Amino acid sequence: MYFRTYTPADKDQLITILESNCPKYFRIDDQDDLIYFLDNFADDNYLVAVEADTIIGCGGHYTKADCHGIAWVMFKYGSLGPSRLLKVADAFFAEIESRLLSEKTGLDIVINTTQLMQKFFSRYGFTPHLL
Repeated sequence: MYFRTYTPADKDQLITILESNCPKYFRIDDQDDLIYFLDNFADDNYLVAVEADTIIGCGGHYTKADCHGIAWVMFKYGSLGPSRLLKVADAFFAEIESRLLSEKTGLDIVINTTQLMQKFFSRYGFTPHLL
């Protein structure tokens, strides 16, 4: 598995990943918001996780004046199994953390999430803000 920067050619695979997580983690209506984000805000800090030439996850970070944020983190539902998902997520968040620390801003990292995912993101030291 490796990480690389998102490109517009990845969009359909990311939409498929979002759909695989509906309705448990996302609503199908979130697809429009994801597309808007990808078309307007995805930059070098938005990554895809690739395994065997297939995108298995995505997510990234952004920086505001007063904090860093984590955006659109998701992994293909049911494709990894629980223990593999945690290993992939551990590597993914280590990569994001490394990139954030290299910016040397000292800003807090926040993530907006649902109650269902709060424990997952807390595992990585984030202070989730519930939607």
